Amino acid sequence: MQIIQGDGFTVKIVRSPRRKSLAIKVNQDGASIHIPSKLPLHFAETFISKKSAWIKTKLKQQCDREPIPKQFVDGESFSLLGKTYTLQLTDDMTKPTITLTNDTLTCRAKLETASKTAISAAVIAWYKNYATDYLCLRTQQISSQINLNATSVTVKTYRARWGSCTIRGDIQLNWKLILAPAEISDYVIIHELCHTLQHNHSPQFWQLVSQHCPNYKQARLWLKENGHSLTVEPYKPN
Repeated sequence: MQIIQGDGFTVKIVRSPRRKSLAIKVNQDGASIHIPSKLPLHFAETFISKKSAWIKTKLKQQCDREPIPKQFVDGESFSLLGKTYTLQLTDDMTKPTITLTNDTLTCRAKLETASKTAISAAVIAWYKNYATDYLCLRTQQISSQINLNATSVTVKTYRARWGSCTIRGDIQLNWKLILAPAEISDYVIIHELCHTLQHNHSPQFWQLVSQHCPNYKQARLWLKENGHSLTVEPYKPN
């Protein structure tokens, strides 16, 4: 992997034969510059130098937006479909098992011996299973409503995207969407279903999205401003 050393930061170089201009992106993985395949490196270095202050600001914003890791302790708050649930640890002679009742996420475990790592693993596994069931079913429901069909639907872990759609119509969704309000995950589902017909982000694509999700701009803005908080960070022992 090629990098350019900036003023107190590094920038990953991403070359693409389809790109005709330079662009800098900053996300939770750091800074990257996207350039045409044959562009001489000094052009990228000059571009980064000119954008140095902007890059520093964006990197700082990313640090400030880092979510607080979950401790997986009794009484801690967790989100599900935009609602808040309280984690309740209940002593039981079993391996960590998660159930959802009313406004409580209950973890039954032999608390004397169950580690926080084991409890966090059980909670995250439960979230992923719940997300798979909910998002796949919801995609089927929306697909029937708007008459756009996916070849397949898979729920997986993404670091920097909420969904994707292949040219064949295979849709992948980020399980962490289950933490957002239902209307947000609905928007992402509609977005990807529209890609089964329009494999780009052309005006025609956004017109199609707008047809089925009139408030899509608000949903996009919500994800931009709050997406960083949609995570259940694993417990990390010191």
